[in-house]
Amino acid sequence: MRQGKSGGASTVSIDLMAKVIAWSAWLLKLAALALLLSTGYVLYGVYGGHLSQAVDQRILQNLQIIGQVMAVSGVLAALALIILTQEEVAYAAVVALVGLGYMFGFPLMIAGQVSAQAGEAAQVIARWSNTTGQGILVIVGVRVLIEIFNFIREAPTRRAKIELEQGFTEKPKVTGRGPAYRLARCWEMPYCHEAIKEMCPAFQRRRSCWRIRQGCNCDPYLIESLLRKGAGKEISAQDVAYMRSDLSGGRQAGTDRTRECRSCPIFNEHQRQKFRVLNPLFVAAAVAALLAAYPIVRGLYTAFIEGMAKLAHQLAYGTQVPVDEWIRALDTPAVWFFFYLIVGLLALSYVLKAVEWAILQRKML
Repeated sequence: MRQGKSGGASTVSIDLMAKVIAWSAWLLKLAALALLLSTGYVLYGVYGGHLSQAVDQRILQNLQIIGQVMAVSGVLAALALIILTQEEVAYAAVVALVGLGYMFGFPLMIAGQVSAQAGEAAQVIARWSNTTGQGILVIVGVRVLIEIFNFIREAPTRRAKIELEQGFTEKPKVTGRGPAYRLARCWEMPYCHEAIKEMCPAFQRRRSCWRIRQGCNCDPYLIESLLRKGAGKEISAQDVAYMRSDLSGGRQAGTDRTRECRSCPIFNEHQRQKFRVLNPLFVAAAVAALLAAYPIVRGLYTAFIEGMAKLAHQLAYGTQVPVDEWIRALDTPAVWFFFYLIVGLLALSYVLKAVEWAILQRKML
């Protein structure tokens, strides 16, 4: 009964997710169409010369409605696209660029095309374009938080899949641990057999086997010695079968290694230990780097805002349209903190992925 319930719940979950994805595809089409039409309407008014003179109340009401449509459709399109591209967080960065474009791009367009007589209409456009951009960035921020949460939650399953793809189906036996303050040596790890230590060059030289490229799991001579000792029941039948697999390629005593370090369970246990040690250190270093870079990036952000404000003031047809002040309004502690938070979350998510990829998958570190 439990299996039936579990299977039924899983089926319902899959069906619900399939429906959400299908609805998201339709939502993206409709929302993207509404966003393009509303944005096109605004751009037509700006570049068509219709806002180079005073506008009546009807146009202001139309811009107000179109601005609301633009904001709602922009947020819904971003949400639908994030759902459809949930497997890759890089799409969130692209969506974030679109949001920044609405926040910073429209004031510059207004500055170069809208006259002082249409100042109220320009203010409506700037307000709703800014709202659209901020709404899109909120969706991106939530997506990045979910990515970090899922990456941490699914880490054991993902690493087990990596090991399976690399051919590690055996479960290592625990033979003891090295000191807590350092990574274990090869002879302190699973699959290193007590019976062979005295003749193992790695143990004799007190250097891990992957350092000297010698050891019981890659040396045919030592493997044969282990098999002979296995006849005396010093080694389990399971371990004997495991070691015989190393000689299945026809390697004989005195020949080269039977396997590379990257395909050795001992070395992979070493990599897992290294990951457990280095991963929190890299995360802490990334957070420290973001904190250290905070005043530098803050200054660059302020300089960027000020540069755009001066450009908008230069492009403005008249002085009665305060487009430069609208841009400077984006340089507030709240907007800046939200912007840096999204940048920091994106950086942190890629640091987590890069460390796991480099240590566990590529074994570069």
